[in-house]
Amino acid sequence: MRKLPNIDELLETFEDAPSPPPDWPAGEVAVNALGTVLLDALLDSQTRNMFEQKPRLIIVRTENASLAEIVGNAIERRFLDVAVKVATERLRSGGVHLRIGGAELGNLQKARTLALVSQNPDEILDEAALAASDLIVSVPSLTPALLRKAIRRVTLGAPRGVTPAMARLDVPVIVAAVRPGLTARECVSNLQRALDRLSAGKASSVPLLSDLPLTRNVRTWSDDLIIDLDAVKAGTLESDSLTYGVLGGPPGTGKSLIAESLARTAGWAFVSASVGGWFAVGDGALGGVSRKVRAFVDQVLANEPCIGFLDEIDALPNRATLDPKHREWWLPVITLFLTEIDRVRKSGKKVLLLGATNYYDRLDDALIRPGRLHRHISVLPPDTEDEVVALLRYFLRGELVDADLSTLAKLGRGATPAEVEGWFSLARATARGKNRPLALDDVLEQMVPKDDRSPKDIRAIALHEIGHALVAHRLGHIVGGITIVPNSLAGGQTSVRAPSLVMTWKSIEETVTIALGGRAADMFLGSGANAGAGTDLAAATQILVDAIERQGLGGTLACLPGDGMKSAELWQQVDAHLKRLLGRAKRIIETDRDAAIQLTERLMDEKVLSGQEIAEALSSTKAANQAGVDRSSRSETKEPGLRLQ
Repeated sequence: MRKLPNIDELLETFEDAPSPPPDWPAGEVAVNALGTVLLDALLDSQTRNMFEQKPRLIIVRTENASLAEIVGNAIERRFLDVAVKVATERLRSGGVHLRIGGAELGNLQKARTLALVSQNPDEILDEAALAASDLIVSVPSLTPALLRKAIRRVTLGAPRGVTPAMARLDVPVIVAAVRPGLTARECVSNLQRALDRLSAGKASSVPLLSDLPLTRNVRTWSDDLIIDLDAVKAGTLESDSLTYGVLGGPPGTGKSLIAESLARTAGWAFVSASVGGWFAVGDGALGGVSRKVRAFVDQVLANEPCIGFLDEIDALPNRATLDPKHREWWLPVITLFLTEIDRVRKSGKKVLLLGATNYYDRLDDALIRPGRLHRHISVLPPDTEDEVVALLRYFLRGELVDADLSTLAKLGRGATPAEVEGWFSLARATARGKNRPLALDDVLEQMVPKDDRSPKDIRAIALHEIGHALVAHRLGHIVGGITIVPNSLAGGQTSVRAPSLVMTWKSIEETVTIALGGRAADMFLGSGANAGAGTDLAAATQILVDAIERQGLGGTLACLPGDGMKSAELWQQVDAHLKRLLGRAKRIIETDRDAAIQLTERLMDEKVLSGQEIAEALSSTKAANQAGVDRSSRSETKEPGLRLQ
């Protein structure tokens, strides 16, 4: 006998079948229709027989918590004799998070089949239920074909134009768009409008990686990662080969934009959340935060291939620094977050997780260990003149094509993309106010605002910064640059790269000597010691205290936790080191007196000097006797170091 297709299969072949008129009687509500079609897709003959036999223990896994509720209700409607328990999160009792399902196991002793439904059964369900289960099944993903069937059950019409993107919409969005009383065409239109709204202008406003002015290390990382993402998407590389990571750097360096651009360039979906926002929105209670964590992970898994991006990840505190008072509340949150990352990794889905933070050193060690957010991608302001020029050209948007940007590049060294964007925004406003095109001077005016400081004060600041740079250079350290353009933090700044990630007493002494170079210049070439060295002295003091108290480099191996001076004896010891190393800095300044004065005058005129300019100027001067300089201590590093004021 020839097998005839059922009505759903038949209508599936007629995409252009007309929808029923609006006055047709309405079908099911959307949540019931979704549950029915997903349950139908789950129930092969073996699974159906298991539900109909008694007593059986069946565990049903869904993609997210919303679908767990929907599928659980569908099972109750279909199998009236089956006890159903939906478990989307653990039960909190007396500060302890309890697994779910143990109490329901009594149904088995009453010869009744039990179905436990959860989006994460391994972490939420009782261990006894997991061990004794007769069957563990996974509800299939919502596909366009299944969504069409659900719409048909609601509208009694044949929907046309249902896309994979519509099937990946959040369940509440689908339920709100598919309504009884509407035609199938109207429901599909609602879904399309939801898609358009969610992605309004997003794809076009996010640039490709090739269009972004990335620093060299970020470009290298992103280019290599795109190759891997393409391979994972094509199925030639397993998703567990991807290394999750954290974009770390100061505010305004474009970490979020880089992550989103990475997704667009790779053709992957992008789902973002702010860890801080999980606590700021809603009541901030533990249950609410837990639901937001799981909802984010569910959404990432449902949209594969997908990049999940977590901003402000440092909002989760480091457990090593928590006091007992706060540990009880935070520990379940942090543990849940870590287990959810593990759930993504174990899912086998095409997913990459990235975090972002302004404070990488505050992150919990378990968060950034291998297998979790392991890779640290430093997203720093542009470091070379070419990188600064590329950043300026990006925000110029095709304006001032023939302009010489060398002066702006020097002034913009060390500025973040957010700062540069702010300069151009204000410069364009100035030009519009004068009813003319943007001019180079408009930008320059924003980068170097009017300086109200007296010439005497400017010279004192320039001399102080030159003192830092000169001492650093003579000690063989790498000077990144100097600026005397004032900002909210200081009137001047000198960047020096640290000698090594592994500091010895010798390199610590050199670092402290560099920090005291500004005061040495004040005393030997200026009008004497002044309050401008306060920040330098604080940094130098803390470096020595840490070396003596915590790092075993001060003649004792005892490590004393905490901050601040512990005794008058320690204070005297640190003070003696500071005075000795200040003397060393003064001897270096004295030896290079003429070079220091010349560089000071040049810095006052140009406002900014690059490390290369400083090195070239000092290499042309031959110091007769570089007292206290040990050339054997010279070394280079790729890591950022001191920023002295």
